[in-house]
Amino acid sequence: MPDLDPPLVDDEPGKTVRLTDQDIRDAARLFKLLAGSNRSERPTANVIAPSEGETMQEELARRARSIFGGRQLRTSFFSRSIFGEPAWDVLLVLYIMDASDARQTIGKLADWIKVPPTTVLRWVGYLEKERLVERQRHPTDRRVVFIRLVEKGRLALESYLRAMPLEAFA
Repeated sequence: MPDLDPPLVDDEPGKTVRLTDQDIRDAARLFKLLAGSNRSERPTANVIAPSEGETMQEELARRARSIFGGRQLRTSFFSRSIFGEPAWDVLLVLYIMDASDARQTIGKLADWIKVPPTTVLRWVGYLEKERLVERQRHPTDRRVVFIRLVEKGRLALESYLRAMPLEAFA
């Protein structure tokens, strides 16, 4: 997903230049080449360049939305059954929604990732055992349970999103 408002760079006083996402990716590749990095090596660090006014958290959420959007797009061309990774989709949705403080229920997660609630429930149980998510009861309605990403899950996702090559978000 291209940025609608690329960052501004002051080259000369009184003059600004708008950099596109592609400009930033090209510059990052150039810096890697100048540093003598080998393309065949797995990157150990990723250059993250948030847009002007964007925080690192917003940049990582944008990356998560890009991954999730791409995963949803595949189902327009292929059967959902060949991509069976609902746990990954649950983690991505929880991470994306975490930034907006929107609380998610099993039903909302099922709607987001387009699988039956029983599938979400099963995977939430697994993710809970892995200590990546937790359930929280609604304060007044005992029938409602919210699912939220815990610190371990958030840190793991952020580490993954930082490690993804910038080319993956082109």
